[in-house]
Amino acid sequence: MNIRIDYKGKDYKKIEKLILRAYKETEVFFDKKIDSINIKLHKTRNSFEKKLKRKTFDWEIANASYRNEIDILHPIAFDKESSHGKKKFLSVLKHEIIHLFVDKMTKGTAVPKWLDEGFSSFVSGQYKNIKKQNNYIEQNFCKKLGTSKGWNEYSNYCAYQTATLFIEFLVNKYSLNKIKKLISSLDKNYYYPDFQKIFTKTIGEDLEKLEKKFIKEINK
Repeated sequence: MNIRIDYKGKDYKKIEKLILRAYKETEVFFDKKIDSINIKLHKTRNSFEKKLKRKTFDWEIANASYRNEIDILHPIAFDKESSHGKKKFLSVLKHEIIHLFVDKMTKGTAVPKWLDEGFSSFVSGQYKNIKKQNNYIEQNFCKKLGTSKGWNEYSNYCAYQTATLFIEFLVNKYSLNKIKKLISSLDKNYYYPDFQKIFTKTIGEDLEKLEKKFIKEINK
């Protein structure tokens, strides 16, 4: 495994240690390895946005591309220029590394956004206290949160929390390996009706029925 870190600073060794820890704690969930990863740390949001070539929201702190590249704000910038604290750096980095593993599993297949983000958030250990929060959960949320357009529309309305809680619900009910099997069984292109069929075949139950069970359980 080759990890290239694009960063110069007095705390380089500390950052390197965190990055290696993030990879090791993530790798154990997968039976595949990533040959190489390039990780670039940005000291400012301006640098981050220049690399992404777009404006970002204050909650956007990292990005994984499908060239095995990760751009992430420096922990100090988490505090200064985002809605996240620097203590979240490790879990956020793990989240982005998981995206790379998912891409490896699917060979670039289009993964529904709620499945990709929820799986990455759950495995990385983000939102551990999520159930203590108030969440906006709508009926048929998997359909609404499946595409980038729908995800972006609801990203400020508990999209991450909803997706993570639903993955947790599915893992507790069917196991993490079952969810990994679902991800590995997807069609190359995402089309919701076809995804429903794959979900039913893999999980053994209708997606929309499970959504209703999930919402009922959350509202207990």
